Amino acid sequence: MRRIRNIGVILRPNMPSLAAYYHEIKAIFKHYNLTTILDSSSAEMIQESEGLTFEELLHCVDLLLAVGGDGTLLALIRRSYGSQIPVMGVNMGRMGFLAEIYRNEVSLLCECLVNGEYSIQEALMLEGELHWHGKYPLLVDTIGVHYGKTACVHSIDEKIIHFFAFNEFTLMRSDTFGMIYPQISIVTEQDECKPFNSFGGDGLLISTPHGSTAYNISAGGPILYPFSENIILTPICAHSLTQCPLVLSSDLVLCLELLEPSAASLLIDGQRRTKFEFGSRLFVRKATQSALLLYTKHYDYFKILREKFRWG
Repeated sequence: MRRIRNIGVILRPNMPSLAAYYHEIKAIFKHYNLTTILDSSSAEMIQESEGLTFEELLHCVDLLLAVGGDGTLLALIRRSYGSQIPVMGVNMGRMGFLAEIYRNEVSLLCECLVNGEYSIQEALMLEGELHWHGKYPLLVDTIGVHYGKTACVHSIDEKIIHFFAFNEFTLMRSDTFGMIYPQISIVTEQDECKPFNSFGGDGLLISTPHGSTAYNISAGGPILYPFSENIILTPICAHSLTQCPLVLSSDLVLCLELLEPSAASLLIDGQRRTKFEFGSRLFVRKATQSALLLYTKHYDYFKILREKFRWG
């Protein structure tokens, strides 16, 4: 079992009030001979003198801890993709499907870490390969809270851009009125796109099992066990009585495009956004590497479902 001694802490941005809580948990970790290291953005926010850049943090920690809500944890999972460092979250928010530990349970977490009473689980991530068909440089901006890296611009010469998502890719209309007409195809072994569905509506979700309890469930999609190997296609307000969610194997490669010109956006985990032009294509496949999530021995997925949905 991987030994956990150094914990990198990333605080939710724009919340300097987390300073007191950070000092509280820092003392708890120290009591268990565990070292906490802040990333530089979090350190600056709470006026701490010592902090490492995120890249430096990845070279010296055994665990990355997001303190905030599921949004903070989502952004951290994407930022640390490929590092093979496990991630977990302390839930300071409301829903908390992803973050296992509540703010008053850090001592319990420390006991599990020092006693080896935890597991590290692999979780499916999606890779999106955007073949950009536009006349101008592609802007990728950040929606809402700026978790780490914010907006970036891809030059007009960059025609293939890669994104990674933990919850979902969302293709949705940009205008207040009107519909978009997405077409979904299966990519064959001969790299041919074979269309199997198209419709008019507000958009389409391509979700992971972990993302099934996010936007997907609001759009009427199914809940999947988070560690299954599937991809979910969920129409958003389809102008049709025959459209329904579809669960596919994660071994498939999908191609998404627009059947006619319309104002559309591509969202990554609801946190990053870019334009999706007519003529562009998004290829979605299972990412080559999984996210690594750390859970204590007390983690109970079905208990979380029961509590969050108030099941009997």
